[in-house]
Amino acid sequence: MSSKLAIITKGILKENPLLILNIGLCSSLGITTSIFNGLGMGAGMTFVLVMSELVISLFRKCIPSSIRLPVFIIVIAAFTTIVQLVLQAFVTSLYDALGVFLPLIVVNCI
Repeated sequence: MSSKLAIITKGILKENPLLILNIGLCSSLGITTSIFNGLGMGAGMTFVLVMSELVISLFRKCIPSSIRLPVFIIVIAAFTTIVQLVLQAFVTSLYDALGVFLPLIVVNCI
């Protein structure tokens, strides 16, 4: 049990790319003025990361290496647009609070 706890602690604190490499700090710091905004941005980014990775993994062998990066960006942008539209339709206050930081999900997920 302690080894699992050590792995979790190591992954969250010691080897967390967000903390170690300062990746994505613009959107993370700009949005986390309240717990509602932070959780909303985290949920949106998690959805985009998981779904885009799933789609990209399924079609990786079909995509030529010469156009791989543009295809990845298009897939990530599509899922980011889905998150934006869902937030705009159902959670308007969060959509307004996140504002310009929502499109930055595309940049942070590449």
